[in-house]
Formats: sequence, C-alpha cells, structure tokens
Amino acid sequence: MNNRTLKTGRALVSLALVIAAGVVAMPSSTAAGLPSVRLISPSYDATNSVDATGDIAQYYSADTKAFYTYIGHGTKLSLTYIVTTDGTTPAAAQEVRLQVNAPYSGSKANWVTADGTKVTAQDGANFGLELVGKTDATGQVTFELTNTDTTGLEIAPSSPIQNRDEIKPARLYGTMKPVIPGKGDKEADTDLVTFDITDAPATVFGPATQQIGELETSLKRGKYLTLPAKSYAGIKINWSTSSTPTCYVIGKRVIAVRSGECVVSGSNAGNAKNLAFSSETVITID
Repeated sequence: MNNRTLKTGRALVSLALVIAAGVVAMPSSTAAGLPSVRLISPSYDATNSVDATGDIAQYYSADTKAFYTYIGHGTKLSLTYIVTTDGTTPAAAQEVRLQVNAPYSGSKANWVTADGTKVTAQDGANFGLELVGKTDATGQVTFELTNTDTTGLEIAPSSPIQNRDEIKPARLYGTMKPVIPGKGDKEADTDLVTFDITDAPATVFGPATQQIGELETSLKRGKYLTLPAKSYAGIKINWSTSSTPTCYVIGKRVIAVRSGECVVSGSNAGNAKNLAFSSETVITID
C-alpha cells in the first residue's frame, strides 16, 4: 500500500470518528410516522400465514396489515404486541385495547380469557369482548386467550398457507384487532390477525422470529443513522457493514461518507424463546 492510499484510508476513518463524536449537532435522518401496534409473538410471515391486507386496506392506514392463520381447537394464545409512538420509538405505559372477535369481522369463535371471562360472537359494530392492557418500559403488552370451540370446526388445512376458499365445511374464526385509545383506524398502523379454528390438536408455538422496526433506506453524506440496539425481544443486535469506505458502522450508528450503496447487516444468536436474528438492509447514500 503506498503512502497516498494509506493517508486516504486514515482520513476516511478519522472523518467517520469525527461524525460519530458530533452526535449532538447532527440529526438522524429517521422520519416520524404514525403510532403502531405490531404483533411480535407468535411470529407470522409468508410461511405460516396468508396476507389479507387487500380486504381492509381502504378502511385503515396505509401500513396496517391483515392476515389469517390456522390453529387447532383448544389453543392457548399469548399475544404480545410492540407499541410505538411513531413506528419506531417504543411507547411505555401506553394503554392498548384488544378487540376479540372484532367489529364487522364475522367472527364466531369461542374464547375464554385468563380470568375466565367468556367471549361471545361478534355482532355488527359490536366486538365480542375488549381486553385492556398497558405497555411495559419496552413498549410491549401481552394478552392471553384460550379457544374453547368443540363443534363446527374447520377441517385441518393441507398447508399452513392454505387459501381460505378451500376451507371445509365452513369457516370458524376469530379476528383480533388492537386499538390505541383516541386513535382511529387511519391514525395508527396495526396488525389485524384472524385465527381459523380447526379440528387439529391445540397448536404449540415454537420460538418466535425476532423483529425490529423498519429501517431508513436513504441517507445524506455527512449524516448518520441510528440502528436499533436490540430486537423487540430485548436481545442485543451486532451491526456491521461490508461497504467501507462508502459508510462505516460504529456501534449502532451508520455513518455516511461517500455516495453509493451501504449494506448494513445485523445479527444475534437468539435464545430459547427467540430464533437467531439476521438482517441485511441496503441504504442509498447521496
């Protein structure tokens, strides 16, 4: 390596360190969005649930999601949600209400709460039951329900992503709708999940998939972006980049140095309750 190349490399590293040190004067590029309520456990993706967002999109915010999945009758659900003030920042001590057998959903599944309260079928604008909870310091809240259906069960699906048009003899399901008091359907991003009840044995849930908030994908030269230090499960994430000298990762900060693509990778080993985490995001620097 010649002296010019060595000096250039040292200069870039020095620039990255200077930018990292000037955190007070240099704002992050993260833009605030709508408050959100996202289901993080059990974890669902394209391998074990079916996207039904198109059914409700016109009535809800642009980033609200709806999906359905299959569980055996008698399944105990422990539904953990992460609540944010702007799509990223955890909302501590926030009241959240879970509408079981949500309004206008056609839900007729039977449930019992942790304290023994029975949940009735949905009727028009009325939900079956509304549970009230409050988030902890990490923005998380958990609701517990157990299915009690023994008749009218769906035949167990041939696949966890079976199309609902193939359900026989008829659908039996319950839709869960989380609500932030004071926020309308278009004022918060939520996860609406529908559980179809089948004649299979009660579902036993395995380790959850770790999740994080959506990352920014653009950044100006000379600015930095703060990455999440932990997943929603509370497990530390190790961040790195293969794109130096376009960008540098120092701790949980991505520092933009040159125009181009910055590939940022995050990972951890998980634990007994959570699968290992692995994420790769491409950030465009200009």
